[in-house]
Amino acid sequence: MKNYLPVLLLTCLLLTGCGALLERSYSVVEPYADRYWDSAAEDTLRAENHQDLVNSLLMLVEERAEEGTIRCYGAANSYLQAQSACREVSEETALGSYLLSSLTFDYANSAGYSALTCRMSYREDAEDPASLMTLSDSQSLVDLLRLAVREELEKQTARFPYNTPREEVTGAVERLWRELQEDAAPPAAEPGPEGEAAVPEAAEPVMAPEIPPCPWEIRFYPDAEATEIVEVLLVPAAGGQKK
Repeated sequence: MKNYLPVLLLTCLLLTGCGALLERSYSVVEPYADRYWDSAAEDTLRAENHQDLVNSLLMLVEERAEEGTIRCYGAANSYLQAQSACREVSEETALGSYLLSSLTFDYANSAGYSALTCRMSYREDAEDPASLMTLSDSQSLVDLLRLAVREELEKQTARFPYNTPREEVTGAVERLWRELQEDAAPPAAEPGPEGEAAVPEAAEPVMAPEIPPCPWEIRFYPDAEATEIVEVLLVPAAGGQKK
């Protein structure tokens, strides 16, 4: 009888219109399981190793907590581990490097564990990472920036689903800047009556205008060779584009 249960269950799902669910690929993300909370202390996180400590800190950052306590046991029970985890979160993760302006902690050692009292402050101008547009490649960022320039926005922030080389992003942004400057350059002289360009007498050769360096500031989060969140400050160029 047990051998027929899976077949019977599948048949019921198909008959009730749930067959499409069986064909859909999906993933369930549970980054912060119950094990990250210490049952021995209320509102206190628990870390057994370095990765637990990093995940606990990221949990506090994601919740925009200004203060939180983490009890560190085993391999995580070390002041050096606390320093390393805080540095990793604030400098090497997209969420921490983008949202945090500072991350400090007080360290207290007890029998069998250490307690970290962490204090976080956040950037006032940072957007909600969940609201950022996710782009597939650097060309998508160019299209987004083109629209931002047209609408005279001061800043454009976007997120990439995978680590994107920062050189690729920088090159795409600088190419867009040159393109905009070339489009804004004065038009060439109109043709004369016989189809030849009208050239004033004794005129000197017309030199192509020199394009200034791109003034847009590009910020990468994390600030590494590969990035996830890109923030482009358009204030200088946006002011120059106004007519």
